[in-house]
Amino acid sequence: MTSTDLLRTTERSFDAVVTREGRWWMIHVPALDAVTQSRSLREVPAMATGVVSALLDVEEEDLTIRLSYELPAEVATAWHEAEALRTQAEEAEDRAAALRREAVRTLLSTTHMSQADAGVMLGLSKQRVQQLAS
Repeated sequence: MTSTDLLRTTERSFDAVVTREGRWWMIHVPALDAVTQSRSLREVPAMATGVVSALLDVEEEDLTIRLSYELPAEVATAWHEAEALRTQAEEAEDRAAALRREAVRTLLSTTHMSQADAGVMLGLSKQRVQQLAS
């Protein structure tokens, strides 16, 4: 995109990719092939908006910059695996809770025993059996 094309663009929303290089945060705006840098992540939004504003000669408040942060590969892999495991754990916990409710209801309905007796058999308080049964 030439500088003349940049001035004519009506686009006011841009993606920016933020990466760490040494002690600096590098901010790349691919649509404009623009790069700037920042010492801290707090400064990144202002720096990204500033470089786009300067290149397009538009007011900063007229721009929308969507930031994405690129993690180092090994960190991204570990993070995504941890998120997947957390999701699996939540799903397993939900399934376990459903099975506990089903087991208590089945025990009470098929044996017609009291909730107190069911609690003794399952190692639960009578109140917990009531909660699971309802």
